[in-house]
Amino acid sequence: MSDSERLVTGTMLGLFLAFGVDTILIVAVLWYVGSIPGSTAGRISVAVLSVFLLWVAVRWNRLRRTGGTDATESAGTDTEDDPVEHLKRRYAEGEVSDDEFERRIDRLLGADSRLDAEATGTATREREPE
Repeated sequence: MSDSERLVTGTMLGLFLAFGVDTILIVAVLWYVGSIPGSTAGRISVAVLSVFLLWVAVRWNRLRRTGGTDATESAGTDTEDDPVEHLKRRYAEGEVSDDEFERRIDRLLGADSRLDAEATGTATREREPE
């Protein structure tokens, strides 16, 4: 979720909690003490809840249409699936030693080059150890 979407979501939820719930409570108290008729209290409460539910429906539709992610989130998941990027991150965090990193990166890059060669039809047989 982008910063602007978070701001809109947080702002709308905050406004509903600050004003919508307060309005419904005030209307309920006014109805209880007999200052306004029940039908008026009901209409005001329904109007406030309708605005909030409309907002929820629009947000839900937008998330469903975009698959629940935006461009920045989907870009982040591509690098998480990449084994080389995962290994680099583990190395940077100190989870993998220098020798282990070099051994694994050579194996990963070797596997990538073999796959590329097989895809283009120029695969050469590696010598098997004797």
